[in-house]
Amino acid sequence: MAKSLERSSQPGTRMASPATVIGKAVATAATARRPRTRYRVGFGARPRVFLSRLLPDRTFDALVKHSSGVPA
Repeated sequence: MAKSLERSSQPGTRMASPATVIGKAVATAATARRPRTRYRVGFGARPRVFLSRLLPDRTFDALVKHSSGVPA
């Protein structure tokens, strides 16, 4: 899984989000008077949260493993 995350975080990767997007979210959270518990930022964050609520846990986990390139 660590190798998959490392590959997906390289600049120019299909699913990589620009560092500025993540940096802005971190700055917002750090300076907020009442920061939220979670910030959904980056490519695919919102669809993944939606799918995690919609699908059974095992199905969602299998989908994440498959999309991450982790062998079964």
